[in-house]
Amino acid sequence: MYDTNKHLLVRHFEEVLNQGQLDVIDEIYADSYVLDAPVQTDGSAQAHGQTLGRDGLKRRVTLFRTAFPDIHFTVENLIAEEDKVVVQYRFAGTQTGAFRELQPTGNAIDVGGILIARVADGKIESAYSVFDGGDMMRQLQHTEHHRNTLEIFIGTLFERVQHHPA
Repeated sequence: MYDTNKHLLVRHFEEVLNQGQLDVIDEIYADSYVLDAPVQTDGSAQAHGQTLGRDGLKRRVTLFRTAFPDIHFTVENLIAEEDKVVVQYRFAGTQTGAFRELQPTGNAIDVGGILIARVADGKIESAYSVFDGGDMMRQLQHTEHHRNTLEIFIGTLFERVQHHPA
């Protein structure tokens, strides 16, 4: 049972997320699937809202794969216990499409996360995913201009501290 449940999650990461095979969603997810995760199906960054059903998941996968056509998920750890599967993962990609209100930046992201999925009757019923959406947005919004401005600010701050000790 545990190996079968793990295999469902491997298919989720490899076939659905990495390869964009949306038809696989109909095979491995329950009709009533619910995902609680950062970045919603509509692209908003509302803190942990829900993606509902297979169609909602298809929209979510399309959102990410449109913004990051080269997105790749790596499974770092996979643990199964009873009806739960826990996955430690990383995803990386380059933003060449619009993502939420953010137009293409050409910036690369590399973000780690954890997914806890519940499996019943050979289908993924629900999942809770956590990744640092704030860090992802910082990576997307980081530009050379931003870095230079930040370096100037920090340099000025250090100069002031050195000249005006407490």
